[in-house]
Amino acid sequence: MPRGRKHISAVLQENPEAEDFIFGGRSARQPSSHPATQPPKSRRKMSIRLPEDLDDVLSNVRHERERARARGQLAAGQVYEKQDIIAEALKDWLTKHGYLS
Repeated sequence: MPRGRKHISAVLQENPEAEDFIFGGRSARQPSSHPATQPPKSRRKMSIRLPEDLDDVLSNVRHERERARARGQLAAGQVYEKQDIIAEALKDWLTKHGYLS
């Protein structure tokens, strides 16, 4: 690291107010009260096009679930990110049509 510069972690250790802001009032070592959904072991990036109405609904659902998660009202393990919502729906579709068992 160049001379005279500090690593961000050093700055946070010196300024509890900044640390509270970054970590939402909890220490970096304290686990979140809202466990993140457990992603699959690996993900593959892909690009798709959705009809506008489906994207609008998906965005609204994501925002609604994110707000519920922030308030502690989303049950543990429930998905709230677009990629997880789409993956869950696609898995259900593939299972229903006999492509997954």
